[in-house]
Amino acid sequence: MPKPRKTKKLLSAQDFAGEGEPYTEVEVTISIRILGNGITRSRLAVNVHPDPALKHLATESLKEMKIENYGLNRDHVFGACLSENFNGWEDLDKDYPKIDEKSGNSFENGCAKAMNAYIKTSVNWALQLHRKGMAEALLNDAKFSRNDPVQ
Repeated sequence: MPKPRKTKKLLSAQDFAGEGEPYTEVEVTISIRILGNGITRSRLAVNVHPDPALKHLATESLKEMKIENYGLNRDHVFGACLSENFNGWEDLDKDYPKIDEKSGNSFENGCAKAMNAYIKTSVNWALQLHRKGMAEALLNDAKFSRNDPVQ
């Protein structure tokens, strides 16, 4: 007996957590470790928690990008991290983070540029998901309203 096919749920604007629009949280976390009288490690992590309705689009996108850092956190909320490191943290070379790209010497400026790029890439990915999700929902809602005999 053949297995019944899973029917793909059509995305609708009503599915979004942001009252008709997707809502995504981008968390930027900075960790600074001090041991004795000095900073021994600083790290940056950017975690993206897309609107639950966008989970399937996010998973498809992450697979295409060959990113494996995604899944459910301890609160059972889906999230993704675009870092190439398995733990999601990017090391910042034993100093505290400076986001200003013109704060000091070229080494500090390079570190700040890398941090900003990591954040920007994550935010742009989330915006791309929103655009794709809203377009899909608009298309599906238009199809649904054309086929609705009640109107």
